[in-house]
Amino acid sequence: MEEHCVICGEVIPEGRQVCPICNREYEGVPALSRTDNETLICPECGTAQALDDALRGSDMPEEEKQAYKEGILKAIYR
Repeated sequence: MEEHCVICGEVIPEGRQVCPICNREYEGVPALSRTDNETLICPECGTAQALDDALRGSDMPEEEKQAYKEGILKAIYR
């Protein structure tokens, strides 16, 4: 079955993994989206969703949560 890009509708070549959240190509093992527990997403978006869940109950200001999340993602993926 052909997969299509959620943004442009183009056919995604077999064997190529494209994240439906960020629309970037990635390699390796995908993450399972916490949004629906069905969609496979790139590891970076999976980590971002996990961090959002972990920080949800925190009393940190939103700007501080965002900076903390960006710092962790930068340390892991860039």
